[in-house]
Amino acid sequence: MSRLEWQAVVAGVGGQGVLFVSRALSTAVEPKAGSILISEVHGMAQRGGAVVSHLKAGPFSGPLVSPGQADLLLALDPGEAVRNLSYLVEGGWLVVNAPDLDFLSPKARKALASFGARVLTVPAVQLAGQAGARKGANVVLLGAAAAGGALPVSMAELEAAICDGQPRARAEANRKLLALGAEAAAQV
Repeated sequence: MSRLEWQAVVAGVGGQGVLFVSRALSTAVEPKAGSILISEVHGMAQRGGAVVSHLKAGPFSGPLVSPGQADLLLALDPGEAVRNLSYLVEGGWLVVNAPDLDFLSPKARKALASFGARVLTVPAVQLAGQAGARKGANVVLLGAAAAGGALPVSMAELEAAICDGQPRARAEANRKLLALGAEAAAQV
C-alpha cells in the first residue's frame, strides 16, 4: 500500500485556532501517511500576530514546507492568505476565511488563476457566529475544506479526529460547525 504524501500550511492570527486546526489535520491524516511532521511559528500570537503551522504527511525529513510545495493553504485570515500564497503548489488548494477574493489584488488573483489554484472562499466567522459559536470559524473552514475536496481525508475521518474524546456537548457543537462548512462548500 502506498503512503500518502501531502503538505499543508495553516495560517492565521493569534486566537483563531491555527494550532487546533494543524493538530486536527495531523490526527486525521496520519493513519494514511504513516508519519507527520509539524512546525509551528507563534510570533506575537497573544497580540493578534501571525501564527503559521507547516504540516507534512509522509516520508519527509524536515517539517518546513518549501515555497511552491503546499497542497493546501488553509487561511483563517485573508491577510495571512496573501502573506503565505507563495507556499501553494501549482494546482493546490487555497481555502480562506473570506466571503470572496476581493481581499486579493488583481495581480494576485491573476497569479492564482495562472497556476491553476483551486480556491474555496468561506465566510467562516459569519457562519460560526450564526451558530452561536464565533470561535468555531476554524472548524467551519475545516468542514468546507473536507467537503470541497481539499483534504486527503473524508469528512468522517476529519470528524473523528476533531470529536473523538471530546465532551459530548463540545463534540456535538463541532459536528454542527463541520456541517456548516460542508454546506458552504456545496454552495460554491
